[in-house]
Amino acid sequence: MKKDVLAYNLIFPMCMIYFGIVILPVLIIILFPLNFIVDTLMLFLLYFLLKLPDKKRLYTDMIAKTWGFGFLADFIASFVMSYADILLNPVNIYSIAPWKDWKLFLFVTAGVVLAGVLIYVFQRKFVLKGLALERRQKHRLALGMAILTAPYMMYLPPIG
Repeated sequence: MKKDVLAYNLIFPMCMIYFGIVILPVLIIILFPLNFIVDTLMLFLLYFLLKLPDKKRLYTDMIAKTWGFGFLADFIASFVMSYADILLNPVNIYSIAPWKDWKLFLFVTAGVVLAGVLIYVFQRKFVLKGLALERRQKHRLALGMAILTAPYMMYLPPIG
């Protein structure tokens, strides 16, 4: 089992690109473990809800990939949103809270949905590939992870 996978998804606000997440190691030290815990809890919740057998084996086969691809999905969605904001500039996306402007709310919602779709695709194509699960179980597990671990913190207003 790889112990050096660095990723996070649920706790990845889009504004972290602006703040330079690489420059703020304290946030990395806090966010990576928190996201690992969230991914772990969501996986076990889905294992029990879907009544999947051999939960421990599934967990060890899935957690590193789930964590890594979740981070990748959030990073891609955040990058696309940041680039779209620069090109379209509907409003300065971090000047106000998203729920105070309907355009900004839709813009942020598009980012959350994009990340969720990417999480689903990555789960289906990479994380669940080769696991001894039925097609329907894989679909439900990927969909559950996409919904439960989408980066809803994108809706938070800017800090400061």
